Amino acid sequence: MANSWFSSLNSRVQKVANSLFSYLPRCKGKAEVSLGDARLSLEREPPQHFDLLVLDAFSSDAIPVHLLTKEAFEVYQRHINTNGIIAVHISNHYLDLEPVVVNLARHFGYKLAAIDYDDAVEEGDWWLYSSTWILLTHDERIIKSPSIRAAAYTVNTNSAKVPLWTDDFSSLYQVLK
Repeated sequence: MANSWFSSLNSRVQKVANSLFSYLPRCKGKAEVSLGDARLSLEREPPQHFDLLVLDAFSSDAIPVHLLTKEAFEVYQRHINTNGIIAVHISNHYLDLEPVVVNLARHFGYKLAAIDYDDAVEEGDWWLYSSTWILLTHDERIIKSPSIRAAAYTVNTNSAKVPLWTDDFSSLYQVLK
C-alpha cells in the first residue's frame, strides 16, 4: 500500500478533500495531511522516501517563490527515492517558470520532461484549464519511457538569462510573460 502526504496552507482544503472527493477517505495506505507551509513541514520531517513529489502551487498571480529555490530542492531531494520523480506544475498566466525549473534541473543533475496537457475543452467546462508540467528525475529510464516521450515536448528556453533561484535571490521580473 502506498502512503500519501499532502500539505496545504488552508485548512478548508482538507475539509473539502474529505467531504467532496473520495481519495483521502478511501485511501488504503496512510494518508497524512500537514497544515502549513510544505517546505517548512518537510524540513522538520525525517526522509519520507517518496516515489513522487508533486509541487502544484504556482498557478496564481502570487506564487510561493521559496518552493522553487536551490535550498527548497535540497529539501525535496532528501525526501524522494533514488528513482523518484518531482513533478512541478508550472502553468501560470503571468509568469514563465520553465527557465526556473530547467535551471534547478541542471544544477541538481536531473533529467527532465516537459509535458503540456491541452485536451479540447468542451463549452460549459469553464473549470478545465490546460496545464504544463515538468517532470524531474535522476532515472533516465523514466524520462525515456515511451509514454513520457510521447507526451513530452522539447524545452525551448534560454535559462541562462534567468539565474538559479536561491533563498537569497529570485526575480519575478525576469520571468514575466
